Amino acid sequence: MENDNCEIFDDEEVITLQDEEGNPIKFVEVACVEYEGAYYILLSPAQEVEGIADDEVIICRLEDQDDDTQLIVPLDNEELMQKVFDEYLRTAKDGCDCDDCDCEDCDECDCDCDDEHCDCGCDDDHCDCGHGDK
Repeated sequence: MENDNCEIFDDEEVITLQDEEGNPIKFVEVACVEYEGAYYILLSPAQEVEGIADDEVIICRLEDQDDDTQLIVPLDNEELMQKVFDEYLRTAKDGCDCDDCDCEDCDECDCDCDDEHCDCGCDDDHCDCGHGDK
């Protein structure tokens, strides 16, 4: 799935990075986002990584090198990380029709009631029950 600023990868391409001590760590490529003329990659751990939950991503800037390779540089600017992640979320939401997909948001609730006082437990805006409208 992609738009002009973001490509979300469907295949599970695994890349190996090295930590500060040179130990290999495997990550799955989630998406590539263009934001303000720079490219960023969202990576999810493919193995247990201390300090990163299984459902979290790290965001890195892609920097072109003189030898036609790219350097992957982790971001440490919280504000920039949030802006890049927000662009990713916009693309994910735009591409989701919520009727026939397996995105995490849709899996949370499949209630289709119209009673805003129902006890389906869903509080997101993908649910037709109205809980997300409160």
